[in-house]
Amino acid sequence: MATTATTNAADQSSNSTKTVDSSLWWEPFSAFLTELESASGSSDLPQSLEKKLKDNHAWFLDTILHFKSPNQRSREALDSPRVKIGQHELIVQPEFKDTALKISSIMCLDEVQSYILVKRSMERNDAAASDIHPDILNLVVLEYYIERQCLLKCTRQILMHALYFGSQSEEGSAVLEEAHRLISDGLECKLLSIFQDLLSSDYPEQMDIDLYTLWAEETLIEDNLILDILFLVYYESYCTCDAKCWKRLCTLYQGIVNGSYNFQKLAISTEANRSIYHAKVQLLFILIEALNLENLLQMIHDNTPFRQGTIAFSDVDVQQMDALVSSFNVFEAKEAGPLILAWAVFLCLISSLPGKEENNLLMEIDHIGYVRQAFQASSLGYFLEILQSDTLKDSDGPVAGYWSVLRTFISAFIASYEISLQFGDDNLKLILEILCKIYRGEESLCIQFWDRDSFIDGPVRCLLCNLEGEFPFRTIELVRLLSALCEGAWPSECVFNFLDKSVGLSTPLEISSDSAVDAVVPKIVETRYPLQVAGIGGLIIPSKSRGQVMRMIDKKYALVRWEYSESGVLVLLLRLAQQQYAQNTEELIVILDLLSRLVTFNVAVCYSLMDAWNSFHDEETGIGIREKYVRIDVVEIIYALVKNLPPSVNGAVMMSMGVTILTKMLRCLPSHVATMALKGNIFDVALRTNPFDVGPNSLSSGSWLLSGRLAKMLLIDCEQSDCSLTLSVLDFTMNLLETGLETDTILALTVFSLRYVLVNHEIVEIQGEVLEVMKKCIWSISSCQKLGDVVRDIMLSDSSIHSALFRIVCTTTPSLEKLYVSRLFDMLDIEGLHQAISSGLDVLVSMVYAFLKDSPSLPVFHQAVLSPMTKPIPVISAAISLMSYFRDPKIQIGAARLLSVLFIADISQSYTYSNPNLCLDDKQLANFRKSICNILCEQSPWNEDLILATLKLLTSVARNQFVLFLLKPVVLVLPKTILDLMLWKSQRPTCFSNCYRRIWRVFNAQVHNVDSKHQPHKTENGSLDSKEEPLLHAILQYIRRSEGLFDRKMNILLCLLSFLRALWQGAPQFTKILEQLKVSDKFWRHLTNSVRLISQVNLSGKLTEKELHNLAYEYQYLSNVLDILGYEIFLQKKLMHAEVDLKRVSKSPTNGTEETDDSLFAKNEGVGSPKEIISTWCKSSILSDLIKACVSWEYGNSSHLRAKVAFGLFAVHAMVKLRDGDRLLKLPAFSELLTRYKERGYSGGQELENLILSDLFYHIQGELEGRQIDNRLFKELLQFLLDSRFLDAYIHIKQDLFADINGIYLYDTVRLRADLGLEMWELSAWKESKEVAETMLLCLQEANSRMLQSNSKLSALRGLITLLYMQEDNVSENEASIGLKISEQIVSSCIDHICRCLHATLESLTPIPNSNEDVFDILTAQVELLLLLVRSKSNSIPTPACVLILKTSGYGLKVFRSCRPSVAIGTATRFLLMLILSSVELIHKDLHSGLKLELDFEAAAEVSSSSLGLLPVLCDCIGHTDHCALSLSAINLILKGFSTPATWFPIIREHLRLQHIIQNLQDVTLSKTVSVILKFLLNLARVRQGAEMLLNAGILASLKMLLSDLPDGEHFSVIQSERIFSSTTDKTEKSEPIWGLSLAVLTAIIQSLGDSSAASIVDYVMACVLVEKAPVISYYLSAPDFPTDGHETKRARALKSNISLSELKETQNTLALICVLARYWNSWKKVLQNMESQLREKSIHLLAFISRATQRPGESPKRCSSIVPSSLVLRDQSNGNADTSPQTHLSDLIAIEMYKIAFLLLKFLCMQAESAARKAEEVGFVDVAHFPELPMPDILHGLQDQGIAVITELCEANKMKQLAPEIKEVCLLLLQITVMALYLEFCVIQICGIRPVLGHVETFSKEFRLLIRATEGHLFLKEPLRNLKQIVSFVYPELIQAEGLF
Repeated sequence: MATTATTNAADQSSNSTKTVDSSLWWEPFSAFLTELESASGSSDLPQSLEKKLKDNHAWFLDTILHFKSPNQRSREALDSPRVKIGQHELIVQPEFKDTALKISSIMCLDEVQSYILVKRSMERNDAAASDIHPDILNLVVLEYYIERQCLLKCTRQILMHALYFGSQSEEGSAVLEEAHRLISDGLECKLLSIFQDLLSSDYPEQMDIDLYTLWAEETLIEDNLILDILFLVYYESYCTCDAKCWKRLCTLYQGIVNGSYNFQKLAISTEANRSIYHAKVQLLFILIEALNLENLLQMIHDNTPFRQGTIAFSDVDVQQMDALVSSFNVFEAKEAGPLILAWAVFLCLISSLPGKEENNLLMEIDHIGYVRQAFQASSLGYFLEILQSDTLKDSDGPVAGYWSVLRTFISAFIASYEISLQFGDDNLKLILEILCKIYRGEESLCIQFWDRDSFIDGPVRCLLCNLEGEFPFRTIELVRLLSALCEGAWPSECVFNFLDKSVGLSTPLEISSDSAVDAVVPKIVETRYPLQVAGIGGLIIPSKSRGQVMRMIDKKYALVRWEYSESGVLVLLLRLAQQQYAQNTEELIVILDLLSRLVTFNVAVCYSLMDAWNSFHDEETGIGIREKYVRIDVVEIIYALVKNLPPSVNGAVMMSMGVTILTKMLRCLPSHVATMALKGNIFDVALRTNPFDVGPNSLSSGSWLLSGRLAKMLLIDCEQSDCSLTLSVLDFTMNLLETGLETDTILALTVFSLRYVLVNHEIVEIQGEVLEVMKKCIWSISSCQKLGDVVRDIMLSDSSIHSALFRIVCTTTPSLEKLYVSRLFDMLDIEGLHQAISSGLDVLVSMVYAFLKDSPSLPVFHQAVLSPMTKPIPVISAAISLMSYFRDPKIQIGAARLLSVLFIADISQSYTYSNPNLCLDDKQLANFRKSICNILCEQSPWNEDLILATLKLLTSVARNQFVLFLLKPVVLVLPKTILDLMLWKSQRPTCFSNCYRRIWRVFNAQVHNVDSKHQPHKTENGSLDSKEEPLLHAILQYIRRSEGLFDRKMNILLCLLSFLRALWQGAPQFTKILEQLKVSDKFWRHLTNSVRLISQVNLSGKLTEKELHNLAYEYQYLSNVLDILGYEIFLQKKLMHAEVDLKRVSKSPTNGTEETDDSLFAKNEGVGSPKEIISTWCKSSILSDLIKACVSWEYGNSSHLRAKVAFGLFAVHAMVKLRDGDRLLKLPAFSELLTRYKERGYSGGQELENLILSDLFYHIQGELEGRQIDNRLFKELLQFLLDSRFLDAYIHIKQDLFADINGIYLYDTVRLRADLGLEMWELSAWKESKEVAETMLLCLQEANSRMLQSNSKLSALRGLITLLYMQEDNVSENEASIGLKISEQIVSSCIDHICRCLHATLESLTPIPNSNEDVFDILTAQVELLLLLVRSKSNSIPTPACVLILKTSGYGLKVFRSCRPSVAIGTATRFLLMLILSSVELIHKDLHSGLKLELDFEAAAEVSSSSLGLLPVLCDCIGHTDHCALSLSAINLILKGFSTPATWFPIIREHLRLQHIIQNLQDVTLSKTVSVILKFLLNLARVRQGAEMLLNAGILASLKMLLSDLPDGEHFSVIQSERIFSSTTDKTEKSEPIWGLSLAVLTAIIQSLGDSSAASIVDYVMACVLVEKAPVISYYLSAPDFPTDGHETKRARALKSNISLSELKETQNTLALICVLARYWNSWKKVLQNMESQLREKSIHLLAFISRATQRPGESPKRCSSIVPSSLVLRDQSNGNADTSPQTHLSDLIAIEMYKIAFLLLKFLCMQAESAARKAEEVGFVDVAHFPELPMPDILHGLQDQGIAVITELCEANKMKQLAPEIKEVCLLLLQITVMALYLEFCVIQICGIRPVLGHVETFSKEFRLLIRATEGHLFLKEPLRNLKQIVSFVYPELIQAEGLF
């Protein structure tokens, strides 16, 4: 059943699809034409284009005939749902069908083709079917004609391409083959038929008036295109026109000019009239070209008879053609005259051929009669009219071909009929005018003219020579023709040489008796006296000069050509210099025109004009009056002429030309021309300054003021001319700005350009030029400070300038599209508007970015840019709209760059807060998104710059305006602090995580509230649904093609990765986008595929600049990938924590077990995930290779040093050249060299200085080539040049606006080359210096390339460091076991490599100023990576690696010590100190871990030697505030762990600035360093010599002052922290025990000095510490639960209710000092007599607290948890059972510290009791009243019981194994406590007579037995047990009898 249904459905589907002829389908020819035109610059076409050529051959041949007429089959096909056209299939929509049928009936077009047109039009214009109305019909009709015309243009382009490249193309060229195939297949006949049909076409009856107008104009355009193609068919003899075709064409022409066709009826608009005129001209030129006049000239030149030539016409043909031509009536149609004249020339040339007597019939034709008819009809005037008309000039057809035909005709006309130089003859004037129009603007024709082998131009060259024969008598005609003939570089050189090498002068001469006439040669005359050349004052023909009479001017005067020669250029310059001839404006205009064109087309000619006349007259001074013209300054002549021109139309024209000449010369010799311009002030410009607001720089932002003359000139220029003067002044202003000069004149011109020209001119060309001036102004802000300040104020504040800019830029794509259908704009206007918009966008971008940080508040300009009230439309709206203008990619690029800078947070967000209307609506955002998708979705990126700009825009949007991705109508602006956090790069991840906490609270809610409809949709193959997310689809396509992009388009790939990185940086806002990217197939694999290739890059050998550039791209790619991976790891970790927190909140307490972090993390990771990729890297060699590749640095400062040396070489060369080197010549080294050279016999003066400079040049050249300078003096001179700051002006200021790698360079070589004007040196006296300058630029470029590669590698290294930080902090033990942690092997192998690279980098540091900043960045990153690897080592590091690290670090610190201090050095030093400290900590840990480190003697000695070698440089680092703590910490560890005081103390004594360290104790800014200093002083004080050093340095006074700042009754560190250790660990404790450390230092000093030496300071210490700080002493001796009633505050009691390790340490240090001081009995009694009893009471109370096992609140107090590998227990006297409870490691630590306190307390009390006992022994009795207070027996019993029980338990637990060192220490401590407790109990028994309770004796006996039994076999307790048994025998003598105890 199901099968049947399926079959029926298939049959039904098949029946519903109609098939029509496949020829009805066509691909849009508009796109094909674009491709064809883009490929027109090359003879080779892409294969895809070649295929299209072959596939569309039928269309190119039939052209518009391939658009079929309506037929029934097509009509019926549209009735079906689907229409199949060959391989294509259409789904018929009813709405489109109705419109298609209407179009079919109106345009007589096939119905299916009509439907295709309608569908494409709707899609292109984004119109819905419901929008169909008459405008849509007009739009579809227009689209139809556009397709037809594009098809015709394609055929035309094929022929033009074949013509242009036909001579150079190899056989098999696709275009050439297609052209020949079209010709052979009858293209000529088809075109003639089509053209004839179009001429006879009738008005469509169904059309309304609008459609009729459109139809008429488009039909005429098609006529023009067909005639263009016909012309190309006949041009260059592609296809020879036979007589039949010529007659057919002639008949068509006759019908057109006579009005026989419907052609004239189409003249219904101005545009239609232009097209009709165009068609007539085209057909005329086709007829003339078909006559083959060029071949006839060739036959005459070669003397070839008519019948043997290549003429396609026979005698009979000519007769028939003549009969047709004779039927024309020139009086009825003037258009017939030119054809008749051409026919006459044709006949005349035929009659001139050899063997003309054989052609009697042809000779009988009266060609002279035709000439008369043609002249009666003003045929030459008609040709001139054609040339003057814009019809052909503005067309996009083969204009040069038409002008070539006309040139050939005129040349043939001149050859056919004698043209006499009768200057009153109008025909001669017309011919000259025609020739000037033909050649002017056509470089190819000018090149042919000056080619001697060009026979076609021979007659014209003869005419030119005739004109030259009358120079300078008649100048205008010759100069005007030469001006036309100098189009292009080579033609202008030919013209200059033609004039400069003139053979003589022609002047009028009165024929009289004074003129001797040669009897032999009657026309030769000789002048007996010097003859003044008329019109050129001072130029004289010498006497006795001979000349030839050219012609008689009148009866009396003759024109004589003198044999005396003079340069024609000089004559013209002298003409200009004669002010009295300024009234002859016509001559001045043509001369200025010639000069302006010469200097415009050829720079060498410009130099020749400026320099050739400086020495010309110095060589010959003996003839005539030449010595008066020693020097002719062209610049001065032009300046004088311009400054004195009258305000008239001609004056404006001449000023325009003069300014143009000066502009070109300014580029050649800027110093000379600019000085003249500013000195002469030719424009009379000034500033109307405010007298109260003039700065010291004499520049003001006042309004511009122009002279009345120039103002009139500009007004005349704009009203009556083409604004050429305005353009010239703007160009001159722009070039003046490039010179870098800063004067009022330049400022006035600049202000005039901005405030007048830009604001008041609407001409597109002028606007474009002003915009270029604005760009130069923005550039000048950074290079010209004084001028820049004024320009900045104007551009930021002048609203009129802003409005003018906005009028240019603020338009939309629909508005621009309408221009193409408007009759008011032609293509040139539209192209000019495009250029203006593009330039305006560039200016806006430059202004927005250049002025971004100029003021704290938002400037007026930025407010205007962002304002929604900007007219005509807001800037952002315009830019977004222009993104969709695909007709001009430059506009799209400008719009994308503008949006990029506008979306910078600092601009848009600050404005958005106060102007919410800035927000874009949904439609604008949707259009914006669609435009980007269309740009990126191109299968073959046809405009790379556009794609790059778009990707950079996306990156800017992602970083600052994420709303455009979310497509919300409200702009959500993130706080700046959060944005800063998103841009995190290289901080530690721990801090990063803390900072991100607030963001993720919001983010977690977003993640868990994502609805299922927002989840990414995948197709069956796992890819994203492109219909939902076209933008993401386009991005994914680029990612999938990443390998191809990596090889071919790395810049596009980098921009893409930069965009992706921005998305990951703003992960909370782009959750949906990121998820959709990551779920795509193999996303991470595609992203990281090329990492392995980069890690294996071989850098051996010297790399070329291109290779360095590619390498930089690769490392930049790696940097982006590593950053993305790092962000992803952080993101996943935060997501995991968020999900865990959410589950904990939602889970009930009785629910099952939770998933661990690892399992949850693993659940979100799949194959190819970042975790799996990194795991692969860790297991393989990729990670190791990456580390080694990134950390190695091949840049070195050698390239920088080489660049500096090359600059020095150039500087010396320039000094020799300019004879200017004052600063160098004044150096002592140079003076000494002068003395030495004089001693060797050299004479002094300038010559000697030049000689020394020359020698210095060769010395530096040798240095550059690798040979060191041995001479000290020359080396000093070179060092002076290296230290110079000249190149600093060309150091590139790094900008990261568009994050383009090409923007990373050190020296701006482009600007330096432009400032040097290097391209001009070939033409000047500096030609031989160019090689030196090029060498300098090459070295600078090499430094740039090296820096680029270094910067990119640094980025990759930082990305790798960040990734490793993230990975290390986020890897659990489980993950480490499966390879997600860096292995020990990788760490060990990389440490050695990094140390070597670090050492090499340190060696590359040079003494050149400002050359090491980038090196320090590399150093810092290298050290940071090494530090990371060292810290990642969980165990010890190998000894060789340790030694290498210490040596390398020490070397680095020594190198830094010799460098000038800077922030970069400080950062690098800090990391080196951290590295030393971490390494020393690891070694110290190994040495003191209890695990015997198996080091041989040599290894241990090397470690010790390396560490001791660090002490001097570490001591030096202590002097820096930021490095003091790290340095002291490292020194402290070295002193404690690696050698004896005998080895390190001498080093410390010599290098340590102890006084400085002690002074730092009082520096309040170093409060965090105080504890480190005290720890170091403590270590130093433990050595007797160190204690003496401390006393000599004033340690006691410093400590007294330090302790005096402590508040009474509490310690400031406790107030700062207030930590409760029941909830924190010692690892996180940050409070520093200043009090305890200070007391520990004092204790160590007293102990080190010994009793005899310390006695002198004991009294001082007792008074300053125990007496003055008695409240603090009391505080630390107070028991937590038993506060005294003394002077302790409530605050102290509250704080003491909790115990912290730091307080216990403080108490220990307090008691330790008390114990040391108590030994000095006399001082003790003297100083502490009043508080001794209180100290004992405090001690007894604290001892009682410890005895009763103080417990933590809410916790059983019985015992503490185990310390590895056994347990320590706090026992409670009140409970005999050792009840255990869950404890922590902290409990163990607290217990041990409290036992240490108990030990000190007992020691103090024992000392007190011992002292009292000694006194009683001395006096012979015990003074009970004054005997020291002693603890009660129960207190002592508690301590005894705890000590015995804990030791017993520890020994029992480790009966069969050796005890750990920690446990041994605890056992010994507890034994000492037990012994001292028994000793005090014995004192109590003896003094008070109190006997122990019987029950206690039994308990003690029992535990004592257990202790003895448990300690058996532990030899370290043998001696302490003997002491214990001894005191027990005194306290409990009854136990002596017990068996086995003693």
